[in-house]
Amino acid sequence: MTDVAARFRAFKAEAPHWAALLAQVPARHIMRHDTAHPAFHGCIDWHSACHAAWSLLAYEGLTGDAQYAGIVDSVLMPAKLALEAADLAARPQFEMPYGRAWFLRLALEDRLVTGSTRLTFFARDIAASLTANYRNRLTDPFAREYANPSWALINLLDYAEVENRPDLMEIVRDGAQRLAPSLDRLPSEADEESWPDFMAVTPMFCELLVRTGVVETPTVMDKAGARLKALRPIAEPKKAHHYALNFSRGWAFLALAKAAGDEALLVSALNHIEMNLSHPSWWRGDYRAVSHWVPQFGLFALQRAMRQDFPK
Repeated sequence: MTDVAARFRAFKAEAPHWAALLAQVPARHIMRHDTAHPAFHGCIDWHSACHAAWSLLAYEGLTGDAQYAGIVDSVLMPAKLALEAADLAARPQFEMPYGRAWFLRLALEDRLVTGSTRLTFFARDIAASLTANYRNRLTDPFAREYANPSWALINLLDYAEVENRPDLMEIVRDGAQRLAPSLDRLPSEADEESWPDFMAVTPMFCELLVRTGVVETPTVMDKAGARLKALRPIAEPKKAHHYALNFSRGWAFLALAKAAGDEALLVSALNHIEMNLSHPSWWRGDYRAVSHWVPQFGLFALQRAMRQDFPK
């Protein structure tokens, strides 16, 4: 076993402990009434409440601990969901694409963890709205934060796999194919390092290309590998959204390390994730700035790590 494999094994052994700590935060906040939305009314805003519900399901799926199942059930009540679905149908640009992508992740997690079909029809409508947004439409692959297409398309891909929807998979691949030429014009490292945002733009773009297969992994790594490996964990976040960037970089690096068999990317993933975990105030501190949303990003990074095999 290599030193990197041993480090990853140790990290995975500790991951359930961190998952438990992270899950405690959205469990406290998801039932708050910060907005007038019928179901997703906690955690300041709709999308944060949505991924708070996802995170509690993800925690159960990772650990077998169902202590938050009652909270999730109280959020995902049919009458509340019907009202939410009607609201999103009436406002086609509301939470497009970011929050809608998170809803698909919530729906697939609910199906996998509980076996429930309570989100099936709502999720189909959300998926249809996202595909309409991206079908035959050029988008900026380097759009930041809420507008980022890579994040939306990756969630649509994962949803399509769980629901066995090859039609949706093909739409995602087509979207990725149209974005692929931008691999030759990546933002500079200096530019990306200057963005105090929560979304790992270049790593997520590379993940989309690799996972859809529209560009071979060696080609992606040849063109972007050195650029990705040059990114260093954020040690001094510049504003509230900056506190989650280490987690989003970490989950993208995990996907790329797995695809490429690249231990250097796995080390970078661990460095980024561990930097945030080692600063609890960055994810359970000020409610408005970080604790209403950053723990959910941490749980997604941990979920990917816990489900990933050791490097060979």
